[in-house]
Amino acid sequence: MDANLFLASLPPADATRMSRILRRVSLGQDEVAAVEFSPIDRVILPIDCILSVLAVMRDGRQVETRTIGCESGFGLLHALGSPISFERLIVQVPGDAWVASLSDIRAAADSSPQLTEQIVRYAQATLIQAAQSTACNALHNVEQRMSRWLLMTQSRLGGSVAPLTQEHLSIMLGVQRTTVTATATALKARGLIAYSRGKIHILDQEGLKRAACECFSTIDSAAELMREG
Repeated sequence: MDANLFLASLPPADATRMSRILRRVSLGQDEVAAVEFSPIDRVILPIDCILSVLAVMRDGRQVETRTIGCESGFGLLHALGSPISFERLIVQVPGDAWVASLSDIRAAADSSPQLTEQIVRYAQATLIQAAQSTACNALHNVEQRMSRWLLMTQSRLGGSVAPLTQEHLSIMLGVQRTTVTATATALKARGLIAYSRGKIHILDQEGLKRAACECFSTIDSAAELMREG
């Protein structure tokens, strides 16, 4: 189905089964799609939007644990088990997505072992990213992490522009806005990016890859292997 790799991976019978329960919706930037320690009732499969999964501390601070774009979805494992989300989900980049109720996804999976296997496989791919992001946040500097994040956003959107503000980046990276400004300025000075009016333009992808940490290629390669089995 339209641009979502999880749906595109399904065999014809499962694709038909899913098409009967999915509906297309538009999601706005900063829309809260799930709240921590609360039940969810739907699976979200991005088409051209990007979702950000956040761990929220008691004092209100938050940091991104992973992002989800057209390569997977949010709520897939919830459909097979507990419907409780322990993280906050916001729309980082606005756009369209396919959605279906958890109960409909569970019923479809119950009738198809192949669909269940694909749900687990693609959900595992997002967990790989979460694990690598934990290591990245602890071991790599802000420039490396910002470069990785921009490259991941670019690969999901398929273009050279990331529609993001420095405020969004400060939340995603778990640092102060002044740190984001200084880091973006350094990348701009080397001709790797440009930014204006809430948009970051990637000017030198290869240079940005050199500035990024190993986590970009690790996440990309591991997720691809997981999906292929």
